[in-house]
Amino acid sequence: MDDSIIALETIGSRLKESGLEVAMTTSPLEALALATEGPQLFDLLILDVMMPQMNGHELTRQLRGHARTLNTPILLLTSLDSTDDRVTGLKAGADDFFTKTAPDAEMIARVRSFISLGKMRAQLQAQHEAMARVMREPEAPMPPQARVEIIHHTPVMGERLARALRGSPLSGDFHLTLRSPSQRMTTTEADLLVVSYPVALEGDQPLLKRFGFDEEAPAIIVVDEVESTSRRVSTFDSGADDYLTLNTPMAELIARMGTALRRQRRQRQLRTSRDRAMLVAVTDPLTGLYNRAYFHEALGVEFRRAQRYKHPMTLVLLDLDHFKQVNDTLGHTAGDQALREVSTRLRQTARSTDVVARHGGEEFAMILPETDLEQGLIAAERFRAAVEGAVVKGARGGSRALTISAGVGCYPAHASSVTELIELIDAALYKAKRQGRNRVCAVSNVPETPAAVTAPSPASPPNPLERLRRLVAEDLDGPLSATRTAARMLHEASSPGDSLHILTAQLRQSSDAVRQELLALMDELSRNILESRRDSH
Repeated sequence: MDDSIIALETIGSRLKESGLEVAMTTSPLEALALATEGPQLFDLLILDVMMPQMNGHELTRQLRGHARTLNTPILLLTSLDSTDDRVTGLKAGADDFFTKTAPDAEMIARVRSFISLGKMRAQLQAQHEAMARVMREPEAPMPPQARVEIIHHTPVMGERLARALRGSPLSGDFHLTLRSPSQRMTTTEADLLVVSYPVALEGDQPLLKRFGFDEEAPAIIVVDEVESTSRRVSTFDSGADDYLTLNTPMAELIARMGTALRRQRRQRQLRTSRDRAMLVAVTDPLTGLYNRAYFHEALGVEFRRAQRYKHPMTLVLLDLDHFKQVNDTLGHTAGDQALREVSTRLRQTARSTDVVARHGGEEFAMILPETDLEQGLIAAERFRAAVEGAVVKGARGGSRALTISAGVGCYPAHASSVTELIELIDAALYKAKRQGRNRVCAVSNVPETPAAVTAPSPASPPNPLERLRRLVAEDLDGPLSATRTAARMLHEASSPGDSLHILTAQLRQSSDAVRQELLALMDELSRNILESRRDSH
């Protein structure tokens, strides 16, 4: 935006020739409306300072007060070159400025640098807002003091710069430290780095090669000894936030530092909120373990890695035994407590490289990378033993010991696909359930043929009592079914201590899955009981 049509066309054509899409206007009010209410979101706003109706400083303040342009980079375009003018613009909320006579290369480098910054800001803001809507989480607070590090290839100049900054009005807003350029920097907790040009771009390990254009990196201001257009362009092309010289007035340096710190700390706040919300999105809220969605994503990644590097990978599915009875006898609060207790013990027993997840309900899943079947079975037994000593108590009294059953399978020993491996391990888990619970079963390469499903001989069909025995043995933990009344009648018709009485007591815990066959047995069982009583008379 520039009130001079000639200047507008000149600068606009230079930007368009570099491959950028440009919208232009000569009116500050139209520029404000386009930026805050128009159909397009802009990656960068370039504003002239000297204009009628509203100057660039006031327009910048209004743009910074609007949610849509709060984080949009703003460059001020001016023919003025006074320190006061630059400081005023920076304090109003501008990210930087350049003169109308700036060389093309410098202007294009500056514009592209801020467009990249604008896109990153917009992406972080969008992720933050979306997560905030879903999670309704408060914003992450900013730390009370910013952290600034000075790294200069000449120690004397570094000390001089540090003294000047400590004596500035901004000194109460940041904690300043000096770092030797000989110290290798791979990471930093600083919000802002003030570095000399040789440290930033020269030598075997230039700092901008490590931190330039890195979303997690601090803001970086490069200080050069003398003004150089080519070095300025290189600085911005490498991802620095600003380029100054030792001749820059202290008031302007302080203003630029304040701008860079506000920008960086806001970005870090957005990243923290986003990362926290993303963690919540992949975590089970009750247990704190990874949720089912994350588990399956991680399993796919780990399975492909095992295939690529020809490493074994073990998967363990675990189920809390008699969980329904915990809920029924001690209450759902005790059930939640039981799930949390098991989760804690599994997490404490697992390795840091293992993925521990709540797969759903009372079932858990664990990915053990680079673990063969023998090691996986040892680990699963360790998990089982860790849970075995746990006890959960009801709010109104009563308690129950907790145990888990586990199925274990391994790639490539048992399966060549994720789906097949899960199905086989699921079968192994239910085998552990059928064999009495509180045990670990591995996938068997020999298909199991349970006696319960063996086709009976036509000459000697199993009697009703035996059929009932098999049904009860196969399913004790499901939800109570419509057969509750019939089971109670049979229970009352039998004598305490006999097998029918015991079976029908267990039958009360049977699930809907066996309802149809149970109903078919009711008449036959009742008939047998009545006939036996008639015979006894």
